Amino acid sequence: MVVDKKNSEKKYSIGVDLGGTNIVSVIVNYQGKIVNRLKVPTLAERGKEATIKRIVETIHENIVQSSVVPGDIIGIGIGAPGPLDIKRGMINFAPNLPGWRDVPLRKILEDEFNMKVVLENDANAAAWGERCFGAGQGVNNLVCFTLGTGIGGGIIIDGKIYHGNNYGAAELGHMTVNKDGPRCNCGNYGCLEAYSSATGIKNRIKNRIREGIKSDFLNFDEGKLFESLRLKSIFEAARKGDRLTSIVVEEAISYLGIAIANITNILNPKMVVLVGGITNEGNKLLIPLRKEVKKRAFYSNYKSLKIVIGELGGNAGVLGAAALLWISTDRSC
Repeated sequence: MVVDKKNSEKKYSIGVDLGGTNIVSVIVNYQGKIVNRLKVPTLAERGKEATIKRIVETIHENIVQSSVVPGDIIGIGIGAPGPLDIKRGMINFAPNLPGWRDVPLRKILEDEFNMKVVLENDANAAAWGERCFGAGQGVNNLVCFTLGTGIGGGIIIDGKIYHGNNYGAAELGHMTVNKDGPRCNCGNYGCLEAYSSATGIKNRIKNRIREGIKSDFLNFDEGKLFESLRLKSIFEAARKGDRLTSIVVEEAISYLGIAIANITNILNPKMVVLVGGITNEGNKLLIPLRKEVKKRAFYSNYKSLKIVIGELGGNAGVLGAAALLWISTDRSC
């Protein structure tokens, strides 16, 4: 379906972020304004069919709450964990969604709602959201790092999402930054995710505690060590000079800087956008990070590079998913 610009400005699209913990659905207008937002627990442990039913119900309820006429909705964009087959609209495998293998989600939703559906990797959707409505507006060459429980990535080249040969590009969290580093959940050793994700930082803190290193500032429940650790508390303790956390935090920032320097030298982007929980540290993250990148990247590439924190917060993915529908119009994000 192709919508001309004049008519598209009066239309809406639906964005969905499918996560292992929550499903978020938004209805968005042409300018990126959220008309209605609905967030529900995924309840993934109930199985694939129950989760699909929950997605469908959430979208229906969002439409009802918004009072938007269904005929004014041009389609649904979904950001989902991968690996995906974008061309076929299929989720090949989703580690945090039990039983999800080769699920034709696009067709399921097209049959249910009788409208256009676009499936995209969730990190690519976040990158697209920041480009269309956030920090990357007007930037045609950018890289987005999603820094959360894990680390994902989205790459935009010449104003288009870069998918790679078989839609597996931008797995930035699984860039090896230290060949002798800790084991990552993917099975490799020394991945960026093992150092700089929330899980990686907490795992390394936990290992140091097991080695007998004590903290003068960090409060946690030893019986529920992993669950009670908070990134904010870890970074605060590190800034106070805490022996337990300072090295882990310094290395997390350093290895992220190494990864960004590598990307800078390979792709020469105009901007690197950071989104996710760790970015709450603001300049306390950006200042040492930029210093590390400057030290390692070609100066000619670094001097024109902007390293920024995203502007859309937790809505980057759903806004990007919704904006995927406007690609079929003449809107230029």
